Amino acid sequence: MRFSTVHPRDLDRGDLDRMRAVRAAQPSPRNPFLAPEFALAVGAVRPQTRVTIIEDGSSTAGFFAHERHGRTARPVGWQLADSEGPVLAPGARVDMAALLAHEGLAGWDFDCLADGLLPAGAYRVDAERSPVLDLSAGWDEYLAVISARSKKWLSSTWRKQRKLEREVGPVRFELHSADPTVLSSLMAWKSGQYAALGEWDRFADTRIVALAESLAASEAAECHGALSALWAGDRLVAAHLGLHSESVLSWWFPAYDPEFGRYSPGILLLLALAEAAAARGIGQLDLGRGAHDYKDATATGELVVRSGSLDAASLSSLPRRAKRIVRAGLVPLARNDGPVGRTLRSVRSAVRA
Repeated sequence: MRFSTVHPRDLDRGDLDRMRAVRAAQPSPRNPFLAPEFALAVGAVRPQTRVTIIEDGSSTAGFFAHERHGRTARPVGWQLADSEGPVLAPGARVDMAALLAHEGLAGWDFDCLADGLLPAGAYRVDAERSPVLDLSAGWDEYLAVISARSKKWLSSTWRKQRKLEREVGPVRFELHSADPTVLSSLMAWKSGQYAALGEWDRFADTRIVALAESLAASEAAECHGALSALWAGDRLVAAHLGLHSESVLSWWFPAYDPEFGRYSPGILLLLALAEAAAARGIGQLDLGRGAHDYKDATATGELVVRSGSLDAASLSSLPRRAKRIVRAGLVPLARNDGPVGRTLRSVRSAVRA
C-alpha cells in the first residue's frame, strides 16, 4: 500500500472524487463526521489537519483524516467530532501502525472510533455507548415504539408543548433556518450552559465559531449543515446545529432559552428534528456519547465508539512505549544503570512533572 498525506486545502478535485467514491461504497448509515467535507471545514480553521490517502495498486483503498498534535495523530475535529477513523473501501485492510510510521508519526490517540475499526495493537481501549434513534421505518413507527415503552413520558411531553402554545404562541419548527440570529442565540445559550457546568466553552474559541458558521452553511450531500430552530410565536425557544448525511443526522450542538425551561423545549426540538429527518428519508439520528435521561427516553438503540491509543511501527514510538512502561511500573529503574535505565528514568521524571 502507498500513503500520501496533504493538508485538506491541497486536495485536488480528483482526490476528492476518489474519496467520495470510497465513502459512497460504504454501507449505510454513514456518519457525516467521516465525510471529506468535514475534514475540509476543519482544515480551514485548524492548520494541523491532514488527510492521508491510502492507495492499493491502482485503486484508492481509503483515507484517514486526522489532526497532528506534535507527533501524535488525533481525531479530525478533535474534542468536537462524534465519530472518527479511517474510511475504507469494502474489503480493504490497512495496517494503521505502518501508516503512522510512514507519515513520521509516533502514535494515534483516538477517542470516538467507529465500532469495527479497532486496529490491531491498540491499547488502553474503552468502549462507550452512543444512543441512536432508529427512524428507518418512518416517524409513525418510531413514535409507536416510544409510546409503547414510555407512554406517560410522551404524554407529558405533548402536554408541555400544548402549554407552550397556550402561554407563548404557536409552535413552529424549521429544519434548515437561514436566520443569523438562530446561530448567535444558540452559541450564547450554549456558552451559558458550559459556564454553569464548569466546562470548556467551545464558542469562546473564534476558530470553532468560524467552523460552526461554515458547517451551518454547508450543502454537501454527505455533510449537510442543519441549523434548526423551534419557535413559539415570535420567540425562539430552542435551536440545534447538527450535520447530516443522506442516512445519518448527528445531534451536535443543542441549546434552549433557559426562560422557557419548564416547557422542555430541548426535548420538543429533538422530537421535531426526528420527525423532519424521517420525512427526508434519514434513517438514524445519532445522539452521541454520554448518558442523559432524555437520551434514554428517546433512543431506540445504540452504537459503540471506542477510545484508546496505537503506536506507530517505528522507533519514533519508543518514547510513547517507554512512558506506558513507566506508568505501569513494570521496570525497576533503580536497578538499571545502563542507557535504557537512564532513558526511562528521564521519561519517568517527565511523566511525573
